[in-house]
Amino acid sequence: MVVVVIIAVMSVAVSLSLGGNADRNARLQANRFMAVVNEVRDEAIIAGGSYTLTVEEKSRTYSFSAARQQGNTTPGDALFKPRTLDAEINVKWEVFEVFDGDQDAEPKVLISSLGEITPFELHLGGDEKTYTVFLNQDGELERRDRNRGL
Repeated sequence: MVVVVIIAVMSVAVSLSLGGNADRNARLQANRFMAVVNEVRDEAIIAGGSYTLTVEEKSRTYSFSAARQQGNTTPGDALFKPRTLDAEINVKWEVFEVFDGDQDAEPKVLISSLGEITPFELHLGGDEKTYTVFLNQDGELERRDRNRGL
């Protein structure tokens, strides 16, 4: 009887540690995304250049590139390498300012040499929670957590 109780307790502990893995990964990916965007913002200010951020929902990737052909980004530059989000995470990308001529193109966010960023929201959903990365009224990145999936 004691062995059965121990096995039951261990199986509950294992199922609890495995459950919510998608939520944890979504939160981790949201934090990483915020950190990388802030690093690119710092680079834009220091280098005096502008960069664009593109998120592709279907392939779950995001990447940065020079807004103009500045020659500042190279394929080997770790900061500007394309990054892939986990397959278990639901991704929804919204850009709130679309530039003239970009209506049919992929939505892009501009990170200017002044540190300004085009308003956007990136929703990363796990099993039970959704983490939204957005620009607050002060122009700083912020994360909001909700108990609903996408």
